[in-house]
Amino acid sequence: MKKMELLAPAGSLETLKAVCAAGADAVYLGGELFGARAYAKNFTQEELLYAIDYVHLHGKKLHLTVNTLLKNRELEEQLYDYLLPYYEQGLDAVIVQDAGVFAFVKKHFPGLELHASTQMTISGMDGAAFWKKAGADRVVLARELSIEEIRQIHQKLDVELECFVHGALCYCYSGQCLFSSMLGGRSGNRGRCAQPCRLPYSVTNKSTILTKGELYPLSPRDLCAIDLLPELMQAGVSSLKIEGRMKQTQYAAGVTRIYRKYLDICEAMAGESESDSGRNEKKEDYAVAEKDRNALLELGNRSGFTNGYLRGEKGREMMSLRSPKHTAIQPENEATGASEHMKRSIIGVCSCVTGSPVSLTVTDVRSGLMLTVYGGEVQPAKNAPVQASDVEKVLRQTGDTDFEFTALQTDLDKNCFLPKQFLKAVRREALENLKERILFAYRRYGHALAKEDICMPASLQYTAPIEKKRIFAVCDTPQQLSVCAAKDYIETIALQMQSFEPENLCKAIKQAAFLCADADKKMLLAMPAAFRAQTAACYEEQWSCIQKLQEEGKIEGFLAKNYDSLGFLDRMGVSADHVWLDSQLYTFSSRAACFFREQGYQNRTLPLELNARELRRIPKDGSILVIYGHTPFMVSNQCINKNISGCDRAEKTLELIDRYGKHLPVKNYCSICTNIIYNAMPTMLFSDRTWTDVEAIHPRMLRMDFSVENEAETAAVLALYEKQVLGRKTDEPLFSGEFTKGHFARGVE
Repeated sequence: MKKMELLAPAGSLETLKAVCAAGADAVYLGGELFGARAYAKNFTQEELLYAIDYVHLHGKKLHLTVNTLLKNRELEEQLYDYLLPYYEQGLDAVIVQDAGVFAFVKKHFPGLELHASTQMTISGMDGAAFWKKAGADRVVLARELSIEEIRQIHQKLDVELECFVHGALCYCYSGQCLFSSMLGGRSGNRGRCAQPCRLPYSVTNKSTILTKGELYPLSPRDLCAIDLLPELMQAGVSSLKIEGRMKQTQYAAGVTRIYRKYLDICEAMAGESESDSGRNEKKEDYAVAEKDRNALLELGNRSGFTNGYLRGEKGREMMSLRSPKHTAIQPENEATGASEHMKRSIIGVCSCVTGSPVSLTVTDVRSGLMLTVYGGEVQPAKNAPVQASDVEKVLRQTGDTDFEFTALQTDLDKNCFLPKQFLKAVRREALENLKERILFAYRRYGHALAKEDICMPASLQYTAPIEKKRIFAVCDTPQQLSVCAAKDYIETIALQMQSFEPENLCKAIKQAAFLCADADKKMLLAMPAAFRAQTAACYEEQWSCIQKLQEEGKIEGFLAKNYDSLGFLDRMGVSADHVWLDSQLYTFSSRAACFFREQGYQNRTLPLELNARELRRIPKDGSILVIYGHTPFMVSNQCINKNISGCDRAEKTLELIDRYGKHLPVKNYCSICTNIIYNAMPTMLFSDRTWTDVEAIHPRMLRMDFSVENEAETAAVLALYEKQVLGRKTDEPLFSGEFTKGHFARGVE
């Protein structure tokens, strides 16, 4: 059985050295650019280059976080120069969220491992298969997966799987959160999350406040999977990841040391099981000592610990609810202290022959690499001859180097003399040369594609005037769909499949398909916001119904919101040109747009976090611009209704009331056991002043999203569009509520 990697966080060199000494097999950290912790004290270039060498000297690996979404200028003007020195130094892997960054690194930095970040929200075999096919060496799974789901991915797909085992949990599927971004301009996708999930909210069903006192319904407890290591090992996890790049050295080292202890126990148990075929490894053979469990709590916790979703459970017990703060006390347990500087074992042989240069041969124990250096000439002793103990004492003074002698042999002529500076010189030269020889194996000088050979991707622009009568509408309910189907300027309608329970899905799709066909509308099926193994299995059972409607021409294609949906549709034989991409499949740059274009996807929804000026700079072929809709703030595997009132499997819209009195709608989609929290105000871009900027972008199609609106509200929005944009007179009630322009004017940092 392949050993599991223990992957620890580091926010400083001190922490990096401490977690290495504490037993980490690899360390992940952020540099000065493009990391998901933009406000942390990240590594400078000098520190990072040193860190790469340090981990390699001690048999570890270093993974660099490049896990934010990059804009055109950043990707084309900064990314290459930023990564090149680290790549040449021997960086082991980059952790990536952005499809454009993924394609760029794969092309320009051959041999550098690519890890698909948890920010990609990969929650099943299909999503993992998509990125394996694209060239990912490892998939960092969404935190929402159970051990059984991880096992199924491992059994069906040969790709490394990385899993979080300790630290903070997000309420939202990572990468699917726009809460901080839309409220304050600090985007989690750009490493600047302000953590609005850790704030108090009231919960209401529109008529009654359901909560009493100060409540934190979006704040999960911290994850602790120390009890589940044997099961994670058996499930096929390749790497166990500890969260905490912004935590103190003592926390990172202490947690790493305890997990190292129990991972070693697991591996020993697995080894015994393999060597003794008659022994059945039992779960009860593995037990965590109470003092170690307490030490983890003392290092830091948020209202205690949770197993997260790894047991396949979720609910109120996972949430802190009343106390979202991360608490820590100074632990006295020796297992949690900071660690000493690590040393690499070497063997030395020093030869001192009168009339010849002193020689020192050093052999690296780990690699077997051996070299010899020569120094000043050994002289006959005039007074006291040099003693072997004197030579050994000088040579063993390796100080703050990365080496220590575990064995040292001295061969001396009788009555010879050698100045100490000669010994110090050969020691220094030998250790420096050995270090260079060891690290040379990691260097990649001349391997990267030359900068002058980098070509900008073809930026296909759609410059035709906006077709105001080619609206694409996305509907949650049959009532919304009926209103949209009656409008002559709506060309295409997508029905949200997540709004229907499995037993009603085929019937709902047929009704919508025939309604759209009668109204001469193209119809898409919008795949779920969260697409897990259970949902995939359900859709496979329904697929013959869907396929028949597609063959009859009643279903034009599919709107995909995540990589799991893309992988599933590919597995079902749906060609990419029949799959439209939602905004959550981010195309922040031309390279990201080209990545999907090269995969065959022709239609993509423009990102919601770019402003008008930035949107003008990315390719417009197949582009779709959202001009109306309540922005989904969070897609969560938790359920507000269940955690507050108990699960009744009744879809409803609750509201979160924030400290400013804003009411944020929360819909529970029971068919996929998922909550979506929406913005209190819809984004609307068809006011007079904004419309000029919309036209300047030249999107190929305009889109309206209907989610929490009832039938009358849907009609009022469309009536306003008819009046404002189409210039039609109407007696219908017009939308007159508050709205926002989203990021259309301001964008994100």
